[in-house]
Amino acid sequence: MFDKDLKKLYGFIVASRLRSAILQVLYKNANLRQMQITAKLKSNQQNINKAVYELEKAKLIECLTPDKKRWKPYMITELGKEVLEFAKKQKEEAKKRK
Repeated sequence: MFDKDLKKLYGFIVASRLRSAILQVLYKNANLRQMQITAKLKSNQQNINKAVYELEKAKLIECLTPDKKRWKPYMITELGKEVLEFAKKQKEEAKKRK
């Protein structure tokens, strides 16, 4: 992945605490349904739905059973993991500058 693309996706993630939190939760858990994500983050279901849709559209997460209407499990993609690693590096570099 090009650094430019990672920076753009990093900006997309840091623009929303909820998108960032969802990625983190899916990184730490193999796969979760939206209701499980909602419970872990203690957030509004509608906000989770919107953020999951945005993350899926950006190809940072994927639905494991897209043909199902309910109980869809989601997992983080390799691209999502790369963006999280990029974010981690950015935080480490910021700490070094302090």
